[in-house]
Amino acid sequence: MKLYRSDLEQFISNQLFEISADTLDLDDLQFAGDTISCVCSVEAASKGYRIHGHVSADVQETCDRCLAKFVEAIQSKFNVILTNDETLIADQNMDVIPFADSEESIDLTSVIHDVVLLAEPFKRLCSKTCKGMCSSCGTNLNESTCDCHDTNSDSRWDALKNLKN
Repeated sequence: MKLYRSDLEQFISNQLFEISADTLDLDDLQFAGDTISCVCSVEAASKGYRIHGHVSADVQETCDRCLAKFVEAIQSKFNVILTNDETLIADQNMDVIPFADSEESIDLTSVIHDVVLLAEPFKRLCSKTCKGMCSSCGTNLNESTCDCHDTNSDSRWDALKNLKN
């Protein structure tokens, strides 16, 4: 996603950009659509510009419990500062991108790439109430039940079971 200095100087507000999913080089993610939506705004900042907004996309996921395929909408906000102020650039705690007065454009593809990756959940679940799969027969317990019983009893715990009696 490339922004030109003329866009920055106009202080665009809630501008929609549609980015091709292929340009972000996210091979580990499968998108349900071809595009990623990015809405951003530009404001004046210390010797530069502040760009903020949000990114959203539909991602094809596989449930970690039942292995069913599902589509999940991911959204994430971003906030970066473009500046030539050396004190801000040296600050490691801020999302600052060096932007010299001579530059005519800025490519935010790497920022959008990182925002999309950070929006990915650690645990992918098709629903909060997903029952998963039977560990014996592999039946998806969300779709049907099985007649399996837990036959893997561990005799090491039998002494503790006797204490209960």
